Amino acid sequence: MADVGCRNTVFGAEAQEASLHLAEWLAAGIRHFRLEFVHETPDQVMRIGVAFADFFLGRSAPEDLRRALQRAAPEGVTEGSLFVPESTLLPVLQ
Repeated sequence: MADVGCRNTVFGAEAQEASLHLAEWLAAGIRHFRLEFVHETPDQVMRIGVAFADFFLGRSAPEDLRRALQRAAPEGVTEGSLFVPESTLLPVLQ
């Protein structure tokens, strides 16, 4: 089933995730997040939910969350449109 808002689902068959960006978003004041599931089993949903809870409760680091998501998604995970190669980043002007 294709998610009309997520080209990764259609073209890459990988779950899009943003674990490595969460700390920055929290620091910026973002406090509401949503998890979306399409074909995950109840066990996968539970493992993913626990992994996010551990992160938000301070029991794990973003890298731990990313590894947990990778284990829960056998078809792989991607940052999708959130991925920006270091070589394309412009310096911040102040």
